Amino acid sequence: MKTQSPVAPTAKIVRIDGYELSCPLPERIGNSRGFFESRGALLVSITTDAGVTGWGETWAYPGAAGAIVRRDLAPKLIGQDAGAPRRLHDVMLRSLPERHGVPLMAVSALDIGVWDAAARAANKPLSAMLGGAMRERMAAYVSGPFLKPGADPFHTYMADLDTYLDAGFRAVKLRLGTTPKRDAEIARQVRARIGADMPLMVDLNQGFTIGPAADLAQRLAEHDVRWLEEPIAHDNLAGYKRLADGGTIPLAAGESLFGVEAFRDAVASGALTYLQPDMALCGGVTEMLKIAGLAEAFGMALVPHVWGTAVNFNATLQFAATLPARNGHAMPCPMFEYDYSYNPLRTKFSANPVDANGTVAVSDAPGIGVEIDPAKFDSLLVQHWTVQ
Repeated sequence: MKTQSPVAPTAKIVRIDGYELSCPLPERIGNSRGFFESRGALLVSITTDAGVTGWGETWAYPGAAGAIVRRDLAPKLIGQDAGAPRRLHDVMLRSLPERHGVPLMAVSALDIGVWDAAARAANKPLSAMLGGAMRERMAAYVSGPFLKPGADPFHTYMADLDTYLDAGFRAVKLRLGTTPKRDAEIARQVRARIGADMPLMVDLNQGFTIGPAADLAQRLAEHDVRWLEEPIAHDNLAGYKRLADGGTIPLAAGESLFGVEAFRDAVASGALTYLQPDMALCGGVTEMLKIAGLAEAFGMALVPHVWGTAVNFNATLQFAATLPARNGHAMPCPMFEYDYSYNPLRTKFSANPVDANGTVAVSDAPGIGVEIDPAKFDSLLVQHWTVQ
């Protein structure tokens, strides 16, 4: 009788730490909906009995998400196998009374952390755990310039743009949201500065209503804008469909959607060309896999939204590297969103330079490819707690 090989012991989660972080900005920056003067995020570390630690993140409402993680979700993961992230994701979803908003943000942080721990335990990059990277470098677009307070919200716009170009970026997404006429004039100036071939996109951050958004879309079309992102409120799918039926510029959205069900409804509306889930908000790596499958089934381009700290940046970079190329769109896809503004929550832990071709390297180090040292949190730390 053949003897079975012994089963390798599982890595049990023995401790989960939460770190709420915040940092002031040297100047206020903003978009169509207002200005902000600080950045914040919740980082969680998942530690196993084998001494492996994985890191996860959510950034929109760090205090509220941290409360849900600490009280409701983390206790359910203690003692569980860190090598089974999809099963643990299901455990968390089943425990929630609702699957959107802050609860999904809390799930996102833990799910990313569990995937990171599983990949580190296997001594593989996250991309390998997801089936393998399709590219070693990701084409990136810079997210900015931002609006500034004062009578002229564009007074540093061209100087900021030149900084991005000097850094190597070869695609730009503008933050606009004043009036259709004024925004279109800025887009004209930017197009003249970057030339005819460089991809140019516009993000309104949900700041317009249908009429002004349609007006702006018509004005932007003559400047070869590749997509118009979140022109109106994210949950106004009927409004997005009206704009899409105008056929002026492809629409992009998704950073404000939570869970694959919300993306299902957005896809079914027929309004969007580009889906933009944020891994740290929509439900984590596991939910991103579901959304990517949905996008692929409908032949849509998935372009992840990226904000927050070095954790979300590098985790999303790993994920984006596994996405198939999507041709037939105005943009080469996939593309990686790169927030190049002042952000110690990223730069204290991860450099991620862009080369002269506007691409950023995908790490082949284990896990998400970045080491997070809590000793570097120092003045960034607002609150720390532990569940074990």
